Amino acid sequence: MAGGVAGLALRRRVSQGLGDFLMEGLGLCVILVAAGGMTGSTPVLAVVASVVLGSLLGRALDIEGALRRLGDRVQDALAHRFRGSAAMGRFSEGFVAATLFICVGSMAVVGSLQSGLSGDHSTLFAKGAIDMVVVAVMAASMGVGVPFSGICAFAYEALLSAGASLLSPVLTDAVISAMTVTGSLLLLAVGLNMLGVTRIKVADMLPAAFVPVLFAPWLG
Repeated sequence: MAGGVAGLALRRRVSQGLGDFLMEGLGLCVILVAAGGMTGSTPVLAVVASVVLGSLLGRALDIEGALRRLGDRVQDALAHRFRGSAAMGRFSEGFVAATLFICVGSMAVVGSLQSGLSGDHSTLFAKGAIDMVVVAVMAASMGVGVPFSGICAFAYEALLSAGASLLSPVLTDAVISAMTVTGSLLLLAVGLNMLGVTRIKVADMLPAAFVPVLFAPWLG
């Protein structure tokens, strides 16, 4: 959230063209991070099954729609405060894009699990530093919706850390590896969306990152 607030302070100095250009650069960086997380030895079939089952569940729950409706409600509440202000930007778009960037990917999944299982917060701290820089640029480009993604990110990572102890019996190295690869694949989709190459509803695929838990007996 701090990065988003800092980005808003710079928003008046960033033209739409420059903002879009910076977002494309960030999209490339996101793809680079995603590629690094997809180097595990997880069976491809496990990833395919996770994406299919997770996407079906996410589509049924309409996670993408729920995030956008939440963003629209917050936007309506803030409309009077920011009426006519460049800070408002593309509120729902910025809110959803930043939320997905923060919540999807190997560092979000593995860092939260490490925090909950062993009390090791180092990965989350490193992720927070990276997120702050990226979110600042996103806020400068996309407006006030970006900082509000911190609320969803906090709730997501807190729930994942708290639930890690309950899932510990099935969180073998193989399962965590499968979750990491699947999450990184979703992060790749986020990067492609940022580049404008695709318009994938990544939020509807979020459950895919957790489906490998169901395959613990076969992956272990």
